Amino acid sequence: MRILHLTAGSDAGGVSRYIFDLCAAMHSAGHEVAVAGERGRWHDLFASAPWPWIDAPLKAGPLGLSRAAKIIRNYLADHPVDILHAHYRRAAIVGRKLQNHGHPPLLYTLHLSHIPLGGVIGWLSDFGDHVHTPSIEGRHWLIDEAGVAPDRITVIPHGIHIERFPVPDETTRRQARAALQIEDGDLAALYLGRFDPQKNEGWMIDLAEASQHELPELRVLMAGEGPGEEEARRQIEQRKLTGRVRMLGHREALPVLQAADALLLPSAREGFSYSCAEAMCAGVPVLRTRTSGTKELIVEGITGRSVEIDRAAFVREAMEFLADRPALRSMGTAAAQHIRRSFTFEHQLAQTLTLYQKLIGRA
Repeated sequence: MRILHLTAGSDAGGVSRYIFDLCAAMHSAGHEVAVAGERGRWHDLFASAPWPWIDAPLKAGPLGLSRAAKIIRNYLADHPVDILHAHYRRAAIVGRKLQNHGHPPLLYTLHLSHIPLGGVIGWLSDFGDHVHTPSIEGRHWLIDEAGVAPDRITVIPHGIHIERFPVPDETTRRQARAALQIEDGDLAALYLGRFDPQKNEGWMIDLAEASQHELPELRVLMAGEGPGEEEARRQIEQRKLTGRVRMLGHREALPVLQAADALLLPSAREGFSYSCAEAMCAGVPVLRTRTSGTKELIVEGITGRSVEIDRAAFVREAMEFLADRPALRSMGTAAAQHIRRSFTFEHQLAQTLTLYQKLIGRA
């Protein structure tokens, strides 16, 4: 098969990870892959890959998108493909311009559900000939809010390379905690992700402040980067929480996960949440707001817990969740088993290949 991925850019985050891992697996299996978009923070990852990157302004306005379509059309003249796989709405608009009477088919992956549909961008939204969503909540949103027909939607949950996120033994865990200066008696709650308004990372700072008497041993670790990073640092300093909240900057997930007692995810919107699945794979229980992906990953009270998208409710539930250390350990064990049973990358890849073949055959 020949697949062209259309993305906004090689930006940091789950979309780039999804595209890269899928391309790597397909390239290794002998399929032809290419990616088009703008260069972003993670471009070194793609620059060293053995498949083409096409520089095209897929974050641009109408004129820029027309230019992007022209650039990619020139590429396709010499490198025809069987599937156009778009990952953002602007990319899907360009993908539609590249089709000739419905060929090649245009697949759209909904990486973030419950996105705004008002105004011009809503009017121009194009979810392709078929939509892949990683969650059942995303499917409901596509049908109820975006008006996509059910037979045009396929649910394929994201998968984890489980060998990358082993459950640590006690020695590894102690070493990881020592490297982060976490004492034996400390309770380490981790936020791992972008600092961005839709992520509600400020709720972690609220938790640290509200729990000073109930959970004096709590240490909130915040790993990631993004536009809200400086405001988070300012809030920590202003509220005199530097002893309870530590900003770690951008870190590889694994060493930090090995040190954590729990992962907390207070997002307003998600598409699935790689950080949630990876934490669970490493034996870390998760408390998350009820966004897309929750129903797949959280078995209530078994692999973690969920809470409504509300600041006060999140802080209250987090304090109760973190206070029961034996339950955290039990949920962490169950979480690791849950991921290994149902959310492997191999399972995701097999289902994605089946969907590609189905769409090519239909075209």
